[in-house]
Amino acid sequence: MSEIRVGLIGAGSIAQVAHIPNLKNLGVPIVAVADAVEERAKQIAQQHGIPHAYGDYRQLLKRDDVDAVIVSTPTSTHYPIVTAALKSGKHVLCEKPPAMNDREAEKMAELAEQQKLVLMYALQMRYRNDARAVKKLVEQGEFGEVYFGRALYIRRRGAPGGWFSRKELSGGGPLLDIGVHVIDLTWWLMGKPKPVSAAGFTFQKIGAKGLRLDRGWQPADVREKLEQEVVYDVEDYAGGFIRFENGAVLLFEVSWQINDKDRWGSTICGTKAGASLPPLELYTEVLGEQATVNLRVDEGNAYLEEIREFITCVKEGRKPLTDAYDGVTVMKMLTALYRSAEQGREVPIK
Repeated sequence: MSEIRVGLIGAGSIAQVAHIPNLKNLGVPIVAVADAVEERAKQIAQQHGIPHAYGDYRQLLKRDDVDAVIVSTPTSTHYPIVTAALKSGKHVLCEKPPAMNDREAEKMAELAEQQKLVLMYALQMRYRNDARAVKKLVEQGEFGEVYFGRALYIRRRGAPGGWFSRKELSGGGPLLDIGVHVIDLTWWLMGKPKPVSAAGFTFQKIGAKGLRLDRGWQPADVREKLEQEVVYDVEDYAGGFIRFENGAVLLFEVSWQINDKDRWGSTICGTKAGASLPPLELYTEVLGEQATVNLRVDEGNAYLEEIREFITCVKEGRKPLTDAYDGVTVMKMLTALYRSAEQGREVPIK
């Protein structure tokens, strides 16, 4: 792993909690870190022994000793930063959601292909051990025809605040933040069928009055008390369904704030069997009788496996499990769901 040298663009919460520790676990050298808050970049560099720190990501991209970058910045910056990184010859692992909309995602994927560089998105739920176990069973035909999926991620009170709840920076609320994970996971388990239409609806009934900045996931600006004003102009809740060309349907619900029980999960149903996680259960027949089988597979460290996949793909020049064009399709689904919610009708996905 040590042959690939990495730069970090964005030194906030996800970089500190997930990317830096797992790069270290794999022995991948971190050459430089950049953050719009230069003092944060310097502090993280000092804390983790990273040689160089910048307040401008463009300075990092000028370095010849950086082979690849991990982009962990607000969604509105993904397109300009990823585009600049690819043009400078760097491979890219970009945090989710891929972009503000499907058009940006498509342009980034096309550029990565032209540059012959790896562009991978941090949809790490595909790297869970339990998810991979289900995927293997699907590919072996154990479920028969998979025709239905359900994606669920409900937080009773779990809005992160900061840039996450500012639409101009995030592009949307829980649908783009946590919905992207479970919708992508379920779609992948279903075999990645081609989406043809979507119907979605959203609510903002609790909004800023239910947001507390002293609990839950906190972006770095909130945690460091650089941003204390609450701006909340995104949805609390999103629900709906996606239809696929093969006739399958994916039903979903996601929320940051709702008076309901905290829970999350992914379910797929086929003509022969079904499964859900977590915990990983298989719904099938044993000796002609209905049975629920607990497969006892833990989640593992999805963040570690995500980093391992990225570095391996850069070294081997192969397409990653969460590749750029999967990111385009995911963004087409999410963009269509928002468009459907605005128009109050089912809309096509092209």
